Amino acid sequence: MTLEKALFTVDELKPNQIERAWKIYWVSLLDQRVYKEIISTHALDAATPPPPAPYTQETPGDTELLVKAPYEEVYRFFLEMQIDLANLEYDKYNNSLALFANAWGQYARDYHRGHKPLPGPAAFHF
Repeated sequence: MTLEKALFTVDELKPNQIERAWKIYWVSLLDQRVYKEIISTHALDAATPPPPAPYTQETPGDTELLVKAPYEEVYRFFLEMQIDLANLEYDKYNNSLALFANAWGQYARDYHRGHKPLPGPAAFHF
């Protein structure tokens, strides 16, 4: 999934008034979290992407995000969760959080099955 597709998807499925810069910032936080909590806790190989630089409004829309199909819905649910929180819609936030936590857990478990974990304490996962 690209940065632009993540932003387009959430805007189509959850119309909102949140500025694009905020949504880019949230996607950036999520990719940094994916790298720190999941990818970097496993042995690196030739296919391991480098740590992502923070995304800004100048980041090209075709920038590939870290989480690939079939788990890319993690971006949608994370953005929906952040939008709900920003709008102080706590019931919707709780629902979006549950969807995000499920998507995050599925991705984390799949990544763990396919990559050798580094020795040491286990990383925290939902």
